[in-house]
Amino acid sequence: MSQIPDPTVDLDWSGYAGSIQDHFRANAEAHPDRTCVIETKSSTSPERVFTYKQIYEASNTLAWHLHKANIANGDVVMIWAHRSVDLVVAFMATLQSGATLTVLDPAYPPARQKIYLEVSQPRALLKIGRATDENGPLAPLVQTYIDNDLQLKTEVPELRLRDDGYLYGGEVDGQDIFAGVRSLASAPPDVVVGPDSNPTLSFTSGSEGRPKGVLGRHYSLIYYFKWMAERFNLFSESRYTMLSGIAHDPVQRDIFTPLFLGAQLLVPSREDIQHEKLAEWARDHKPTVTHLTPAMGQILVGGATAEFPSLETVFFVGDVLTTRDCRALRRLAVNANIINMLGSTGVFRVAWWSR
Repeated sequence: MSQIPDPTVDLDWSGYAGSIQDHFRANAEAHPDRTCVIETKSSTSPERVFTYKQIYEASNTLAWHLHKANIANGDVVMIWAHRSVDLVVAFMATLQSGATLTVLDPAYPPARQKIYLEVSQPRALLKIGRATDENGPLAPLVQTYIDNDLQLKTEVPELRLRDDGYLYGGEVDGQDIFAGVRSLASAPPDVVVGPDSNPTLSFTSGSEGRPKGVLGRHYSLIYYFKWMAERFNLFSESRYTMLSGIAHDPVQRDIFTPLFLGAQLLVPSREDIQHEKLAEWARDHKPTVTHLTPAMGQILVGGATAEFPSLETVFFVGDVLTTRDCRALRRLAVNANIINMLGSTGVFRVAWWSR
């Protein structure tokens, strides 16, 4: 005689250990005053330091705005991006709303940006204010497509996290866009995402034609970070870098790894990501873990003399890595273990080049 399954039994979901946002929430609640994100100083701005509580509450504010606009599981949120703490908030808020994040890089040609919009069909658009400050508004080709062909549920016109952790989103009809949700910042919306829900939409390079969208799964994402932490001894005392291209899938690892572990994320200024200065930045700010493409690795070491022995683990992704690249890096980062991993939108492979 068949029986109806007990609806109160934990289904386990094949060992699914919760989402990235679940782990981030646990870290924020357990260690609210721990440093989460550091925007390092530039010639025009001082260093800015944000705690887990500040990033958590700012993310919750934006997540509630998306939730109230009926952004839900299956909806794509497009982020007009900038390498900053604002990008971290936009990433985590999108996940906490249950939606799927994807990135529009201002450095890409308008025709490529339009392809990303055509493929992703976002239901929300988050514009980081500093992306517009540095690059100007969206190109007419892109803005026209948004106006005429997309069905957006909401748009945040000017996302900025202020020094004190206050999240500003711009104004609509003279009103603070987050006025109705600021009181809800202590917790995210009560949204359930399962192992097969999609947290991310990444794009292939398009080297074989039109770029293709690749959806991530929450199960795969959490399994990956758990495995990475155990396999390569990553922990909460580590200091990570945000050096990946902001529309390249490794930036997800830059952001999610420290927030999963309760660690720190170091965000360099634009002027520091260039030959010689990047090595000096690494010497001064002492990161311990980084994700690099071979091209970014060459920027890090090319012409540089500054040594950064704090760097312990380097994950290379995205292109052919040569022994010469490894030796050049180890000349300045004498304690680094180098792991070669192809990008998640291509074939996955690991090779470990240890000291």
